Amino acid sequence: MPHPFLRDDFPIRWSTLAPDHIEADISKALTDAQAAVDAVAARCNDAPQTLTYANTLAALEDGLATLNRAWGLVTHLDSVCNSPELRAAHNAMLPKVTEFFAGIPLNQQLWQTLKAFGNSDAVAQLSATKQRYVHEELADFREAGADLPPQQKQRAGEIQQRLAALTQKYSENCLDATNAWEKIVTDRGLLAGLPASALAAAQQSAEQKGHAKAWRFTLQAPSLIAVLTYADNDALREEVWRAYAAVGRAAPHDNRALVGEILALRHEFAQLVGHQHFADHVTARRMAGSGEAALHFGEAIFAKIQQQFAAEVEALRGFKARATDRAPELLQPWETGYWAEKQRPANYAFDEAA
Repeated sequence: MPHPFLRDDFPIRWSTLAPDHIEADISKALTDAQAAVDAVAARCNDAPQTLTYANTLAALEDGLATLNRAWGLVTHLDSVCNSPELRAAHNAMLPKVTEFFAGIPLNQQLWQTLKAFGNSDAVAQLSATKQRYVHEELADFREAGADLPPQQKQRAGEIQQRLAALTQKYSENCLDATNAWEKIVTDRGLLAGLPASALAAAQQSAEQKGHAKAWRFTLQAPSLIAVLTYADNDALREEVWRAYAAVGRAAPHDNRALVGEILALRHEFAQLVGHQHFADHVTARRMAGSGEAALHFGEAIFAKIQQQFAAEVEALRGFKARATDRAPELLQPWETGYWAEKQRPANYAFDEAA
């Protein structure tokens, strides 16, 4: 099937979307999308009265639709069905796709065309929905640096490309670190408390990896949550929790340097487009309106729940103390889910596993 990523089938034919089609399909989609951008940009010198919703914003949206859909399929597969071949194909095209999308709001002729239509009397004749779309699209362009001078536009594009590469590497490190860890248990006695469904899944996982008469646990959510919620063995819960907490914090999947660079670049970009910091940049067009308002909102929620939270924590400590016949003490992170689950059937006759 030619260009499977460019088809608009529904339901999507996932079996046809092989990694070896990505380069050709996305390259074609980029070429077609660039032609659409150029066509709208070429109207920058047209008389304002000749500009319409159809030949400006709608034409741009239609021209980008195939690329948006195709790249969306690639990134979705990269998230849920990652493989070396898919990752290589995705990462080979990522810089080109990022450069293309980052360049759209920085395209001076395109911006002139859209701004000329956006400021024209024709907008007032549109439906309320289309007027809202025009307003939001122009705001998106300004937020991405459309009004910046040429040198700053170039820097904005460089930042967006670098951020795309860094955040992709961050995600890969998290995925690879998660997949790299496993715990093989051969002593059934260490697994007391785990429900039959969790044991069966762990046994099947071990068999698939060539371990007979064993149980395999990973940092994938179904395995992780089962251990932290039900395993009676403190040492097992602690080992799993510490492994999960270490994701992205150790070689060869260390994200710490990436985080510093990502934050620095986000801050630089926010200031480049006129905001004090990244929090203000992100919230400027949202309900919060500013980073400070969002922070105060979080603080207000904390103030409202602090007393109730403290009471529930104290109750959980007391429950553990009574169950173990020991004095109340602080709970470790790998204990809270376990003792909360023990508390539910005891206090509320509620059994999560059942």
